[in-house]
Amino acid sequence: MMKRLTILLAALLLIACRTSGTQESSAQQPEQRTESPAAETAAETGPTEETVVSGVRSDVPELMPVPVEKRFPGKFSDAPEYGERSYKSSAIDVTIRTYTVENTYAKIASYHVADLYVKDATSIRTAAAGGDFGMRYEGPVKEIAKSVGALLAIDGDTYTHEKDSFVIRNGVLYRDTPIENTDICVLYRDGRMETKAWGTFDVQEIIASDPWQVWGFGPALLDENGHDMEIEHTLSGHNPRAAIGYYEPGHYCFVIVDGRDHDWSEGMRLSALSRLMEDLGCKAAYNLDGGDSAQMYWNGEIISKSRNESRVISDIIYLLPEP
Repeated sequence: MMKRLTILLAALLLIACRTSGTQESSAQQPEQRTESPAAETAAETGPTEETVVSGVRSDVPELMPVPVEKRFPGKFSDAPEYGERSYKSSAIDVTIRTYTVENTYAKIASYHVADLYVKDATSIRTAAAGGDFGMRYEGPVKEIAKSVGALLAIDGDTYTHEKDSFVIRNGVLYRDTPIENTDICVLYRDGRMETKAWGTFDVQEIIASDPWQVWGFGPALLDENGHDMEIEHTLSGHNPRAAIGYYEPGHYCFVIVDGRDHDWSEGMRLSALSRLMEDLGCKAAYNLDGGDSAQMYWNGEIISKSRNESRVISDIIYLLPEP
């Protein structure tokens, strides 16, 4: 009898010790929660881009844009490097190539492509004849380019030809009345460039979006998916052409098409220029002033073939060399 009592007391003591240990352990552990299947998936794959960017998860650093020099390796140099038709510095990288093709964009067409990489979109500058976009002066491409010390330049949108226009140059708003039935092109400070068809944009919204340049000649040369278009326009015949193209923030091109010379280059129709800009790989492209105004200036000289280098225009688009 005594033996059974001893065994019973021992068993009760053992149960009491286990119960006490369990309570102490529970007090030390955080509350356990059952995650939903969606939460479990997120835990396995990591936060979504939307979650990270919105900052909902404070334990995950926000996504940062990849620096331009890492997106475009080898495209910049600490010290300026000049080539015959190339230039590289800590801020810009330019290479110019000239092509002549037959039975492609015309029976014969010669065009010049300046491939541009910039660390900052504000390196793509504009200048007015007479030095003031508020005035209505005009001068040759070469003269305007030399006056500002440009390395590379092409003609702009001849904003002085219209009484009203939407003009933002180098971040300054000069006019806010778009030309009716005219597409515009906007280069933002963050490097994006886009074209907008007449009737699809709000001037005040664009002004509020930190634009660096706004041009108003046109038309836009590619659709919203970067594809070529059949373009009907009063100036759609074979002519010398000027255009600016966009690949991605930091990467652009200037294009000049020679014309009005059946032995060298007869020029391009706007639809052919559209195909060229798609073939170059541009995501957006915009037509600038053409005809004898279409000229490319490089390091002191006009390198495109123009019938009249003295043709006067109102403005240029240009890049500066490093001081």
